[in-house]
Amino acid sequence: MGLSQLIELHRQELLARWKDMVRTLSDARHLSEESLENHIPDLLDWLVVRLRDRDAADVYGSQMLSRVHAFQRVGDDFDLVEVLAELAVLRDVMLGIWAEQPGEVTPAEVIQLNRDLDDVVTVCTTEFARQILAKHGAPREATQAMGP
Repeated sequence: MGLSQLIELHRQELLARWKDMVRTLSDARHLSEESLENHIPDLLDWLVVRLRDRDAADVYGSQMLSRVHAFQRVGDDFDLVEVLAELAVLRDVMLGIWAEQPGEVTPAEVIQLNRDLDDVVTVCTTEFARQILAKHGAPREATQAMGP
């Protein structure tokens, strides 16, 4: 069983573990179930497709998920450290499932997962910073200088 199948097979368990761990973060305690999950199920689906066939999973899709997640967390008054902690917890939970059932998962799949999650973290961090700057009246030029 490859990593994509492992994620699919344990999707609900991944989400449950992730939610339990994220609920320990102070900013996440007050969120509704829907707000907490946000776009994580869609991100898991994207990662599964990406692991199966890198060309089939549009990078734009993960960028949009990351941006929307950042935008919502700014609205929920999270700080950047907690947003990054949420994503770190997701990585830890996914790697934990793999460690429990390594099966036929190849090192290349784990490396790819980490690269894709690093890209998600980068986009989410950039968008979060943009939103905070905009919220505090920074000129548009300042937020555009942060990259795409």
